[in-house]
Amino acid sequence: MPDLSGVIAMESRTRVDVDTADDIRLGVSGTNNDRGSAQVLPNTAVIGGYLSATSGRYNTETSDTFQYPEDRVDTYAANLSDGDRISLQVFGSPDAFFLSSLLSPRYKVRIIDADTGQESPFSPPDSSGFGSISAVLPSDFEAGEYLIEVSTSGGSPFRYVLTLATEGAQSVMSTRYVEPDFLLDEAVVTLRPALMSAEDAGAVAQAMSANNARRLGGNSWHLRRTTAQPLSALSAQASKQAREDTVAWIRDLQQRPDIAHAEPNYLYSAQVVEPDNDPLYSRQWNYPLINLPLAWQVAPDVGVGVGIAVMDTGLFRNTPAAGGAWHPDLVANVVTLPGQIMDYVSAELDIDNRFRDPLGRDTNPADPGDGKAQSSNFHGTHVAGIAGAVDNTQGVIGVAPEADILPVRVLGEDGVGNSADLIAAINWAATRSEIDVINLSLGGLGPSQSLQDAIDRAWAGGNGKLVVAAAGNQSTDEPTFPAAFSNVVGVGAVDGAGVRASYSNVGASVNLVAPGGDASRDANQDGVADVIPSAWGSDDGGVFVPGYAGLQGTSMAAPHVSGIYALMKSAQPGMTPDMFFTLLVNGELTNSPPNSTEYGAGMIDALKSVDAALDGDFSTVLASSPSTLQFNGVVNSQSLELLKYPSDPGIAINILSVSEPPAWLSTSLQTGVLNLEEPVSVSVNTEGLDQTESYRFTLEARYTSTDSSTERTLTVPITLQFGGSSEDLNAGRHYVLLVSTDDDRDTMAQSVVEAADGQYRYGFDDVPPGEYFLVAGTDMDNNGLICENGEACAEYPVNGLPEKIVIGESPLADVTLSTSFRRPTITSMGMPRYGFEGYRLKSVETAPNEPVRAVETNR
Repeated sequence: MPDLSGVIAMESRTRVDVDTADDIRLGVSGTNNDRGSAQVLPNTAVIGGYLSATSGRYNTETSDTFQYPEDRVDTYAANLSDGDRISLQVFGSPDAFFLSSLLSPRYKVRIIDADTGQESPFSPPDSSGFGSISAVLPSDFEAGEYLIEVSTSGGSPFRYVLTLATEGAQSVMSTRYVEPDFLLDEAVVTLRPALMSAEDAGAVAQAMSANNARRLGGNSWHLRRTTAQPLSALSAQASKQAREDTVAWIRDLQQRPDIAHAEPNYLYSAQVVEPDNDPLYSRQWNYPLINLPLAWQVAPDVGVGVGIAVMDTGLFRNTPAAGGAWHPDLVANVVTLPGQIMDYVSAELDIDNRFRDPLGRDTNPADPGDGKAQSSNFHGTHVAGIAGAVDNTQGVIGVAPEADILPVRVLGEDGVGNSADLIAAINWAATRSEIDVINLSLGGLGPSQSLQDAIDRAWAGGNGKLVVAAAGNQSTDEPTFPAAFSNVVGVGAVDGAGVRASYSNVGASVNLVAPGGDASRDANQDGVADVIPSAWGSDDGGVFVPGYAGLQGTSMAAPHVSGIYALMKSAQPGMTPDMFFTLLVNGELTNSPPNSTEYGAGMIDALKSVDAALDGDFSTVLASSPSTLQFNGVVNSQSLELLKYPSDPGIAINILSVSEPPAWLSTSLQTGVLNLEEPVSVSVNTEGLDQTESYRFTLEARYTSTDSSTERTLTVPITLQFGGSSEDLNAGRHYVLLVSTDDDRDTMAQSVVEAADGQYRYGFDDVPPGEYFLVAGTDMDNNGLICENGEACAEYPVNGLPEKIVIGESPLADVTLSTSFRRPTITSMGMPRYGFEGYRLKSVETAPNEPVRAVETNR
C-alpha cells in the first residue's frame, strides 16, 4: 500500500486546451486550430489553455531545458445565447524566465457563427498585455452554435483561462490571487472593547508592537511600526521582504483575542481613465440620457440644502495654500467647516508641500496639483462638477446645481489614498449633519472590514448618509471595494447610447449604472467621443488656472447618482438611504436593464427617481443576497440572506405563498411571519436527474408587510447545471508534489497523473516520515512551475490555505484534494496571498533517476 494516496476531484465543467505546451512537449497534443478541429464545450465551462506567437526557451536557472512551442490559435465550439458571458484572462511567466526581452502578448477572442463563418459584432475588443477581456451577449444576440477562436499575433507565450457563463452567474473571473497594494509596516485594526480599553493611543501602540497608533473612529485604529511606504516605491527584493514582514505582523495581530479584525492599510485609487484633451463640448449628452432636464422641472429646488461630501483629491483652488478662489463653476456651492479636518491624506501620500502646506492632515481640502499635464490631480474637481457645478451660464452645470459640495481630501499623490485615511474621513462624516451623501469615486481590491464598519456607521446614523462608489474600470467581475460592500451603491458606467462602457466592471460591484463615457465610441452619433465634460484645472509652472476637460470612468458615473439623490432629498426632505434602496429594489429608480450582470438594476433615471421620492411610497420590499443561485451537482446546498428595505425593525413581513418547487429542489422558506435573522436554505437532490441536462426554476414568494397591504413578489432564479459526463472533465496533466514546509518550499517527491472518470488518482511510495505540503497542478506553458495564476491547482486541504500533512509509519489513504482554475477570495483566506509564484517541479540534481517529467533534460 502506498505511503500516501488519494483522489484529486475537479470542478464541474472544467476543460483544458488539447495542445498545451506540456502536451506538445510530450508529443501527445491534439489539434484545435480551425473550425474542423474545434473542441466542443458545454454552454458553461472553465477552460485552461496556452498560446504563443513564437517558440523559444525559458531561462529557469536550472539544468533542465524548458521550452515554449509556437501555437497561435485555439478554437472551441459551444451553444451560446443572449445573456451569456465570455471572458478571457491572460497570464505570463516571470520576466526573468526570458533570455531576451519579449513584447507583451497581443491576443483576441472572435465569436464566429458556426454555420456561416461570419464573425459576430459582439466579439470582445482585441487586447494586449497580461489582463482580461470579456463580453456579455446582448438581448438581440441570436442563439445557436458558435465557434470561439482565441488567438495571438505576437509577444511572449502565455497561459489563459477562458470562461463561459450564463446570465446571473456569480464571479467567474477569479482565476488569480488578488494582491492589492498596501502601505508597509502599517495595519488597520478593530478592537474588541470588552477586552481592551481603546482610549490611550500609547497603550494601544505598545500592546500591538507598533511605534504609534491613531484612532480612526469607533473601535478602529491605525497602527504604524516605522515610516510607511507603498510597495511600489521599493525594489523587488526589498519589497518582497518588507511585504512578508508586514503580513506576518498582521497575521500575529489577527490571533489576538482583543482584536476583532486586523488587515493591511490597503491603497485605493481614483477610478478614471486618462483625460481627453479636446476642448469642452458644447453640450452634456449625459443629462438627456438620464432624463435630468425633466427632473429639474419636477424638483425645481435642484438639491438646495443637501450636502454632498466629495471624498477625493480635493478641489481646485487658484492659490491652494493661501485660501484662494475655488473653481468658478463650484465656488458658490463649496462648503468647508471651520476648525474641522477636511484633508485626511497621510503624510506619506501627501504632496501639499508643493505649495508650502504642511504634509498630513489639515483643514484645507484644496487640491495641490502635481505639475503634470495629464494625471488625476484634479480628479475631485471633475467629480464635484458632475455632482453639483453651479448653473451660472458658463462652463458646465452639475446634476444638483444648488447642492452643497463639501470637499474632503482622501486621495493624494497620483490619485492614491489608503484605507486608514478613508475610514477616518467616513467616521467623521457620519457625525456631521451637514452631509447627506458621500461620493467615493475611488476603489481598490482590498476588502477592508474596518472600512465596511465605517460605512455601516455612516449609513445607520441619526442622519444616515447614502454612500455611492465607483464600480471600477478593470472590465472584470472581481469585486472592487468599497463598491461591492453592502450599504453602498456601486455604480457602473455606460456610453452615450446607454451601453456598458468597455472598461466598466460587472457583477457584485454594480448596483446600477450611470453615464461614465467611453472615449472609444460615439454611441449617440453626435460627432464627438462619449466623454463626460466637467470642471478641471492646470498647474503648469506652479500657476493654477481653472478649466474643463472630458473624462471617462466609473468615477464619472458615481456623482450622477449622488447628484440625483440630492435632487430626491431636496424634493422629499425625509429621504434616507434606506428609502433609496427600497425604491431601487422595487425598480422605481432605473430603466429595465438588458441584463443584471453588466447593469445591475439598470441605468438611473433622474425623472423616475424624483417622481418616486415625491410619490412617497416607501412600503417595505424584500431582496435576496445573492439574487440568483447556481448549483453544479457538487455544491448542492446554499443559503439566501433576505434583506428588508427600509430596515425598520418594527415592520414585519408576512409570506403569503411560496411557489411549489420541483422534485429536485427544496427550500426552508415557508408561509407566515418571516424571521430575517435566519437565512433561507436551498438544496438540490440530483438523484435520478439526467446529468447532460440543465434544470431551471424561479422561486417566487408573495408577501405583504405590516406597513402596506400591497402584495409584492420576491423572485430568485435558480439553475442546476451538471458538469456533463465525468469522462469529459479534464483540467490537464497534473503534477503531484510533496513540498517541504520550510521557507524554501523544496519539492521532495513528485508524480504525474492523468484525468480518468472525472478525477485524478495519485500515490507515493517510500516517503520518508515527516511533515509536507501536498499540492498538485498543471504546467500548461511548460515553464517548470505549477499552480501559477491561470493554472489548475490543488492544495491540501483547500486552495490558498495549505496545511501540513504528517506522514508516519502507517500509510495515509483517501486523502482528497480539489483542483480548479479559480482562486479563493481574500475574504475566504483571511489575508491576500502576496508573492505566490507557484511550486517548482523537481530538477535533475535532486532526482537524477526518477522517471517523472521534470528530470527530462531536453525539454
